[in-house]
Order: sequence, then structure tokens, then C-alpha cells
Amino acid sequence: MLEPTSTQPIYLDYHATTPVDRRVADRIYHFMTEEFGNASSLDHEWGDRAESAIQQAARQVADLVGASPRQILWTSGATESINLAIQGSLPAHPAKPHRIGLLPLEHQAVLDTCQALQKRGWAELIYLQVDAQGRLNLQHLEQICAQGLSLLCVMAANNEIGNIYPIEAIAQIAQSHTIPFLCDASQAVGKIPLQFQNWGITYLAISAHKLYGPKGSGALVLRKGHTLEPLLFGGGHQRGMRSGTLNVPGIVGLGEACRLRGLDGRR
Repeated sequence: MLEPTSTQPIYLDYHATTPVDRRVADRIYHFMTEEFGNASSLDHEWGDRAESAIQQAARQVADLVGASPRQILWTSGATESINLAIQGSLPAHPAKPHRIGLLPLEHQAVLDTCQALQKRGWAELIYLQVDAQGRLNLQHLEQICAQGLSLLCVMAANNEIGNIYPIEAIAQIAQSHTIPFLCDASQAVGKIPLQFQNWGITYLAISAHKLYGPKGSGALVLRKGHTLEPLLFGGGHQRGMRSGTLNVPGIVGLGEACRLRGLDGRR
């Protein structure tokens, strides 16, 4: 009988997280130790180079998801992106509760945020119909949208059961009823094609560590003409929608991960 060569378990849960690609890690390390400037310090070359790296990362993320670099907001991950999109787009203390349509199989970042607004009396939640395999009923979605929604939330791909949802068709339904559409694309970016601009998505949440980037780095892609009330205050960074010193190494890592996934997709 052969003895096992290693006691190290085999890791299979890449929906939970992925290892950082060595090429991504090298870029992160460089911007942690050599190019360590603050991207908000635009009065010297260290800050200028950091800002240039941020702009390059925005182009890399935008290229992968079919968006414009100016539509990228940097966050700490998809959970923050989702919270910013939901809470930032729906005014507090509304005269009547916001109507939010959402998939009952959404990630807890969506479910918990929406349920928190419901508990405050600020939102009414309308759960979209799914079958026993978790497939979305598009006819029911059309009916719900026709009744009017403040926001629609449907993920691109499910981290538990693996379903991929027809985001282009969902976005078209939302657009036809002038409903803002939030898509949690954490499990989809870099794995399946997404076209933010052409499909008509309003908000797209991205997490770096799902596509061989670092933990603690993410983005929210925001359609032109839409603004968000900030969750974080202090400095008015990112057009006043998300204050805080930018995580340059993490952002560079996300950008490089997106660039590499784009290369893989063109092979």
C-alpha cells in the first residue's frame, strides 16, 4: 500500500476564494515596497505615479467588463460595492418604502442589506420566482418590473449552486421599465462574458479575490448619470461617493488580475 506523499488537503472551493496569481502578487509587492506613493498626493511624482497606476487599473477592469474607466469606483470588495449601490441609491427615510426586487438566492451581502432596510421600514422586498433548480422566471420578473421597482438585484452567477443568470435579458427588462439594476458579478467576472455598457446594467459589483487577485480589493461599476450617497465620509475621494485613501497595491492587483483574465479569454 502506497503511503500518502502529503497531508496537505486539496483545495476545491474557488468560489470562496482563489490564490493570488504570482504575476499579480509581484505587481502588488512592487507597489507596496517601491512605488508606495499616495494616489491623492498630486504635488509630487510619487503620487503622480500612483495615480497613473490607478488609472491603468481602471482601464484594465473596464476592458474586462465592457465599461468605461470613468465608471469604476474602488471599494474593499463586493460586499462594500453592494452596500454602496443599495444604500447609496435609495434615500433614507423615504415617504413610502422603496420597492426592491431581488433573487431569493442572492449572496448574503444583498439579502442582509435589503432586509436591514426592510426592518427600518424603508423598503418593501419583492422576491423573484425561481424553480426547484434555482432558475429565474423571466415572465414573473417582467410582471414585477411592470408594477414598478426602486431597484432590481440579480446576481450573474450563484456561488452555491452554480447557476448562471441571463443578465443581458434581465437588464433589458429593467431598462424597459426604467429600473436601476444591480448585478453582483463576484462569481462571473473573468469567467463568463459581461458587457456592462451594452447590456444596460446600472451597478456591477466586483471582488478581486474571486479571480486570482488580492482579498480586500474590489470595484463598483457605475453607469453614467447615476450618483450615490456615500457610506464613508472624509476627504471626498472618488467624486464624493467613497472617501478614503486608495488601496493602491490592491487596486493594481485587481487591475492586473483583470488584464490576465482578459488575455485568457482571447486565446
